[in-house]
Amino acid sequence: MKNIFHRSQLPGWPLYSLIAGGLTTLAFAPFDLNWLVFFTLATVFYIWSRSTARQAAVNAWFFGLGLQGAGVSWIYYSLHVHGSAPAFFAGLMIFLLCAYLSIYTALAAYVVNRYLTENRTLRLLVFYPASWVVFEWLQGYVMTGFAWMQLGYSQIDLPLSGFAPVFGNHAVGGLVAISAGAMALLLSQIYNMFKGSRPKSHQSGRHSKYIVIVITPVVLIWLGGSLLKTVSWTQESGDAIKVSIIQGNIAQKDKWKSYMKKPTMDRYLKLSLAQKDVDLIVWPETAVPDYWYRVTPYIENLRREMAVSGTDLLLGIFVKNDELRLLNSVVNINGGVYKKRHLVPLGEYIPLRFLIEFFNKFVKIPMSDIASGDDGQPLLTGAGVPLGVSICFEEAFARDVIKDLPEARILVNVSNDAWFEDSHEPHQHHAIARMRALETGRYMIRSTNTGITSFIGPHGEVIKQLPQFEVGVLTAEVQPLSGATPFVRWGDGLIVGLCSLILLGFGFRASRDQ
Repeated sequence: MKNIFHRSQLPGWPLYSLIAGGLTTLAFAPFDLNWLVFFTLATVFYIWSRSTARQAAVNAWFFGLGLQGAGVSWIYYSLHVHGSAPAFFAGLMIFLLCAYLSIYTALAAYVVNRYLTENRTLRLLVFYPASWVVFEWLQGYVMTGFAWMQLGYSQIDLPLSGFAPVFGNHAVGGLVAISAGAMALLLSQIYNMFKGSRPKSHQSGRHSKYIVIVITPVVLIWLGGSLLKTVSWTQESGDAIKVSIIQGNIAQKDKWKSYMKKPTMDRYLKLSLAQKDVDLIVWPETAVPDYWYRVTPYIENLRREMAVSGTDLLLGIFVKNDELRLLNSVVNINGGVYKKRHLVPLGEYIPLRFLIEFFNKFVKIPMSDIASGDDGQPLLTGAGVPLGVSICFEEAFARDVIKDLPEARILVNVSNDAWFEDSHEPHQHHAIARMRALETGRYMIRSTNTGITSFIGPHGEVIKQLPQFEVGVLTAEVQPLSGATPFVRWGDGLIVGLCSLILLGFGFRASRDQ
C-alpha cells in the first residue's frame, strides 16, 4: 500500500488543487452542493499525503487560492462597480487578498508534513483536520481577520451542523475534514484491494478490517450530529414579541445621491407607519443615508409616531463620537445606541494608515475610514428585550456575537449587501447568519436593504424570508430565549486548544523520535 502514498510530485497537481478549490465554492450557498466539499477536500488531502512539506504547501496554497478566489469574487462589485476602481486594480486587490488568505491553507499542510509523523492514517484522520481548524481560526483573527469561506458554513443543513452549538463552526469544519480524510483513505484502500490480480483471502480480510476501523468513527460522528440537531439548548424567556422588518430596496448606486435622501427616508417612514400592533420595527444598516445630527427633526417625528402605538424602532445610521469621527451604528429611537465594533478592512477602515492616500486614489467608497465602537457597550433593548446586535460583517465572527450572550435574548443583524448586487455574497452571508443562530440557540432578526431579509430560528432554520430586490415588510412573532449553549460558554477556545495540543503533542513526540 505504500506505493500509492509515496512522496512524488505529479505534473499538474497545483492545477488540480486550484480547480478543486474553485469547485469547493459550489458546496456553499447559493449552490448548496454540500456533499461536494468531501470529494474536493479528499482530493487535496490525498495530494498532500503524497507530497513533501514544501510541495504540500504549494498545492494547499493553490487550493486556497481557488476556494477564496471563486468564493469572494463578489468583492469586485464593491471595488469596481460601486467604488469606481479600475477593473485591473479591483482584480489585483482581490488576487492579493486571496493570495494572503491562502497562506493559512498552505501552513495547515506544511506544518503537518514537516513536523508530524508520516503515518498516513493519522495524517488524514487527525493531523490535517486539526491543522485545518487551527489555521482557519487564525485566518479569522490575524489583522482583525477575514472569516469567510469556512467549511462549516457548507454544512448548515446537514447532520454535522448538530455539533455547532457544542463546539462551534470551526469544529464542524474539522469534522468535514475528518470525513474527507476518511474518504481519501477508503478510496486508496479500495484501489489497493482490487488493483492488479485478485487479492489473497488473508489480504482481503486485512483490507476489510481496516475499512471498518476507518469508517466506524466517521459513522458515529454523523449519527451523533443527527442526534444533536434534535437538542434544544435554550429555553423560552417571557412572552413572544411581534417584529416587523423593513426592506427598503435602495440600489447602492443611488443610496448616497442627494436627490434620493428624501424619497428613501419617506419610504421607510411610510412602510413603518403602516405596521400596526407590532412591538418592534427594524430597519437595515445605514437605512438613513445621512448623519444623526442632521436629521433630528425626522427622528423626532418618528419617535412621536411610534409613541402612539408604543413601538420601538431600530434604525441604521451614522453617528459621531467625541472626536467627531463617524461610527456605523444602530439606534433605538426611544433610547440606546450600538456602535459597530468590528470594521471591514478596506471598506470601513484602512489596515495600514500610510496606504490611505494610495488606496483612495483608486477607490471611492463612502465612509471607508470610520471609527469603531467600544467592546463593552451596554446591550440595546427592543420591546423590553435585551438584544445582541451586530452590523453586517460582524456576524461572520462568532466571538463578536457571543460577547452579548447569554444576556441577550434575541439576536439582531442589520446589513446592506446591495454592495454586491446579485452575486453569491448575500446567500453566503445569510448562511453565516444561520450558523450564528444555531451556535447560540437564539432567534435572529435579520434586516437588510436589498435582501436577504429573514427571521431565523434557534436551530438555524429559516422561518420567514423576503425575496431579494423587492420593497417589502416581513412580520413574525419572535420568542426571547435564555440560557447558553455549550459553545456560548467556552467559545472557540476548547476546539482550537484541543487541536493545538494534538499538533504540539505529536510534533514533540516526532521530534524526539528523530
